[in-house]
Amino acid sequence: KGLGYGLDRCQKSLNDYLDSKRRRFPRFYFISTEELLSILGSSDHNVVQDHMIKMFDNIKSLRFSHDNQDRVISTAMISSEGEVMEFRNPVSIEGKVEEWMNDILKEMRRSNRFITKSGIFYYGKIRKPRTKWMLEYQGMICLAGSQVWWTAEVENVFDKFKKGNKRAMKEYLDQLNRQLDEIVVTVRADLTANDRTKFRTVAIIEVHARDIIESFVRDSVTDITEFEWESQLRFYWINNLDNLYVTQCTGSFEYGYEYMGLNGRLVITPLTDRIYLTITQALIMHMGGAPAGPAGTGKTETTKDLAKAMALLCIVTNCGEGMDYKAIGTTLAGLAQCGAWGCFDEFNRIDISVLSVISTQLQTIRSALMMKLERFTFEGVEIALDSKVGIFITMNPGYAGRTELPESVKALFRPVVCIVPDLEMICLISLFSDGFLEAKVLAKKMTVLYKLAREQLSKQFHYDWGLRALNAVLRMAGVLKRASPDLKEALVLMRALRDMNHPKFVYEDVPLFLGLIRDLFPGIDCPRVGYPDFNAAVEHVLREDKYIVLPYQVDKVVQMYETMMTRHSTMMVGPTGGGKTVVIQTLAKAQTYMNLPTKIFTLNPKACSVIELYGILDPLTRDWTDGLLSNIFREMNKPTEKQERRYILFDGDVDALWIENMNSVMDDNKLLTLANGERIRLQTPVCALLFEVGDLQYASPATVSRAGMVYVDPKNLGYQPYWDRWVKNIKHIPDRECYQELYEKFIPDLMAYVLEGTLGNRQVNPLKTVIPQTGLNMITQMCFMIDAIFPQNLEDTRNPEEEADADLLFAVYVTSIYNSIGAALVDYCRGDFDEYMKANMSMLPADDTPENKCDLRHIPTSFPAMYDYYLDIKQRCWVAWEWLVPGYIHDRTRRFSEILVPTIDTVRVTYLLELMNSIRRPIILIGETGTSKTAIIQDFLRNLDQEIFILLNINFSSRTSSMDVQLNLESSVEKRTKEIYGPPMGKKLICFIDDMNMPQVDEYGTQQPIALLKLLFSKGGMYDRGKDLNWKTLKDISYFAAMGVAGGGRNEVDPRFMSMFTVINLVFPTTETLHRIYTSILSGHLSVFEEEVQVAPILLTITLNLYNILITQLPPTPSKFHYIFNMRDLSRITAGMCATDPKFFQTLPHIVRVWRNEFMRVMCDRLINNEDQTLMYNSLLVQLERAFPKKQPEIKEKPNIG
Repeated sequence: KGLGYGLDRCQKSLNDYLDSKRRRFPRFYFISTEELLSILGSSDHNVVQDHMIKMFDNIKSLRFSHDNQDRVISTAMISSEGEVMEFRNPVSIEGKVEEWMNDILKEMRRSNRFITKSGIFYYGKIRKPRTKWMLEYQGMICLAGSQVWWTAEVENVFDKFKKGNKRAMKEYLDQLNRQLDEIVVTVRADLTANDRTKFRTVAIIEVHARDIIESFVRDSVTDITEFEWESQLRFYWINNLDNLYVTQCTGSFEYGYEYMGLNGRLVITPLTDRIYLTITQALIMHMGGAPAGPAGTGKTETTKDLAKAMALLCIVTNCGEGMDYKAIGTTLAGLAQCGAWGCFDEFNRIDISVLSVISTQLQTIRSALMMKLERFTFEGVEIALDSKVGIFITMNPGYAGRTELPESVKALFRPVVCIVPDLEMICLISLFSDGFLEAKVLAKKMTVLYKLAREQLSKQFHYDWGLRALNAVLRMAGVLKRASPDLKEALVLMRALRDMNHPKFVYEDVPLFLGLIRDLFPGIDCPRVGYPDFNAAVEHVLREDKYIVLPYQVDKVVQMYETMMTRHSTMMVGPTGGGKTVVIQTLAKAQTYMNLPTKIFTLNPKACSVIELYGILDPLTRDWTDGLLSNIFREMNKPTEKQERRYILFDGDVDALWIENMNSVMDDNKLLTLANGERIRLQTPVCALLFEVGDLQYASPATVSRAGMVYVDPKNLGYQPYWDRWVKNIKHIPDRECYQELYEKFIPDLMAYVLEGTLGNRQVNPLKTVIPQTGLNMITQMCFMIDAIFPQNLEDTRNPEEEADADLLFAVYVTSIYNSIGAALVDYCRGDFDEYMKANMSMLPADDTPENKCDLRHIPTSFPAMYDYYLDIKQRCWVAWEWLVPGYIHDRTRRFSEILVPTIDTVRVTYLLELMNSIRRPIILIGETGTSKTAIIQDFLRNLDQEIFILLNINFSSRTSSMDVQLNLESSVEKRTKEIYGPPMGKKLICFIDDMNMPQVDEYGTQQPIALLKLLFSKGGMYDRGKDLNWKTLKDISYFAAMGVAGGGRNEVDPRFMSMFTVINLVFPTTETLHRIYTSILSGHLSVFEEEVQVAPILLTITLNLYNILITQLPPTPSKFHYIFNMRDLSRITAGMCATDPKFFQTLPHIVRVWRNEFMRVMCDRLINNEDQTLMYNSLLVQLERAFPKKQPEIKEKPNIG
């Protein structure tokens, strides 16, 4: 107790100490407690460099040096792009970090103000081209200077108007156009990257200035007091205050002098202006602004843009359900003391109970602002107040996981509606600032193309035709324009439009889209421009990994590469079997091959809860428990000077819960905000996010618009390449050729029949599989089967001239087809499949007996289907499974549940289990309830060598979570080396998962335990769920699984996961098999009874006849939904009969009446009305009469139950 108390006191005093430091230098509020401790705990001044970007917008580092007395000083600030702002007076780095950081902040503002003032002064003083003036100053100063002069020049024009010069406005418009042309010419010349960015930004702002003057000329605005002029954002240098002010309508705001480097500006449209006006008017009344609207309309960016215009720091926080009022309170306290703006993105994702507390915090700040206080009490502590503070919230209405704001919060904000932005104008100005001369025509074509595409192409979840998609194309167009300045502009834009959109289309939409482009850009044809080095690297890597080089898949890798050039989040979308994983791995290996080492961190976001992913802040102790993703993200984004790439790959379903927390990372903020106030910046271009998903049906538009899409369609890959790759690995060439001939003989037509129902030129119904299977799944399974049935020798010592054993290979091939393509087929399709195969085998039928077996050159005919035969490779003949079934020996001591009567099915499936275990391929048995899936696997596992194999049974239920599965697995393995775990050395672990499709499906269609298993199967390991969060590789484990057919509490399992298994459908046993099973058991039990009583075969014939009547005449209906009869009921009857004792049951009527009682209890007690009861009772009497005609009277008597 004493220790706990002492610890609490330490914790409290540490928090108080950190708070006092934060109040000294309020920007410490924007970094987490751990980061602040690392700064305070180090005496090295360089420790702040890593955190500069979190406390200053877009600033990468400070420049440190030594003065002549060898003291450390800071002489300049360096932005992320490498633009430098020299300090007028170097700052001495001595004493406490919070004190010299304050000095740096003040010096930044002083220096910025001085340079801005001199820039404005020299703009008017020295007569030289504006472009030369711009090259001498930082981007921010160029913008401020030109806006101050533009304001002054416009007011001068109004003066000229008063004095009678009616053409003054038109003359000024000509002057502005000339200035713009100068800028565009300069942009097209040879500039450094930073200068080009600077001119682009100036051009964007100046185009807006020109547009305003154009509207003045059009609407003849002639007076300085007109609203059209008043409502513009105007910049004034006020001499008597010696300061720069930004004015709009009645509001006048001091310029903030926050240095931000070259972080670009938005294209200003009438919508932007309207938002600006609302926000500035809200600030005058000490309120906040609340832009609301759909995804990709520029809510957050516009708020940030106005902050840039006023040179204020804008802190963006991505809100999520993990936020509590203390976390928000800390940020608000920081904003109030810094005089910064805070933009709370997707504010309505916060929990409603937290929102009401936040409203009182906001109200406190607002009251202090209205009373013009310099200090006020916030959350029980007195803090300073800077009147520049502004608080903004953005919202997406009506998306998943959003709440309605309480009235108390709404009252503190002015709402702004962000509707569809003016896309054409944005394209126009953006292209213009990139130096496109035909910008007007091209912008029109671009927006028309997007409008037509939205209307005419199919509606896919991953399509987005909004602002962000356009923006990526514009960025690409700029890059291409600079790369090849001599090409026609229309050609450059067409190429950007085609190459940026082509990757995301599904197979059917590609020709439609290319048609639209051809109509809009007639007569222009541009071949797809590759990247020779990269293409060569991709092909090299594919060959090295023994893949087949397909132009289409190589192009997919290139598309992925291109998409990642303009987007830092890229999604690889498409159903299973398209080659997504190979494309991503190839991209990484190709970059590594080109001396750009690429590391991919893979995780399945759905394998754990959102809390485990992002971490959680304990509401009482404020202790932070780190999450898996936040841990990886932090590690990955450590600054580096090395040339390398690091990607996080989210290989799992996307849903509205976990991905929304990534919104601020995926958009232009590139910032992960955690609940403990930590803000981790994505270090582009080193780091990027990749997603590998089946579909995006649960993703909100906010997510879809933020990521680049590459769609991989399985139709383009098909199953052929897998076969080609497999066959190439056959070392003996005659064998290889023989296999290839067999493939061509059977597979293409067979697959067309099974998958599409094409028989020659007739169309029939496709064959139905027990779970959805793609062609690729089937061929993969077939290749594994061949490997298991007829394994290759590691060293093939045969003479390459020696002919292949064609008959044997043919038989192996046919067996493999039956156990792969034919294995997953449902019962009623197997006959058709068998007929088709026999017709194609083109061999003569032959009779066969146990003594005289059929050779490999004929088709055996004793049993109807080839499913009933086993290929004996040693004796080179077909053996019926029936002849291999061992006799049943009844063991009276065994529990009924442990009895397994060998049948054709059990022998056949056990053989397949052995095959798959020999090549360590996961296998799953699927079948109706009671087809003895579990019994067969359990029996197989019991008979394995216990010295080598350790068994682990995991039974899934609807409540199973991924944590249960992981704990189960971890308890069965031990640590071998640093991150490798496995069973004790020399042993193998066999994991049997029963009822695999039972776990609950969450509202976004995922089963959490399956997500974990998918990561485990594909990557061979999983992440630790404790404190370490490290990767664990699991070795020497084989997996077996069983599950029922979907329906009634059983769910469809993710097809991407099922593709990792060999799938075997266990069909319901035939009546003969059932008869044999139960007769064996019951005869065994009755063998010690009187001779007269040994009538097991007759009783079971009656039971099965009645069972068939039940199933056909009384099917389940909504009112009789429990009329479900299966093998379990037959087992119950037999189990009841096995409880009889020879002492008491000595005559035939005795045993028949016991049987009748068991049958009535198990079957008939389930029937709900008299007519069903009567039907069954009469049927029962009819059956008894037929079976025992002589002994009728006694047998028919009703049981004497009181």
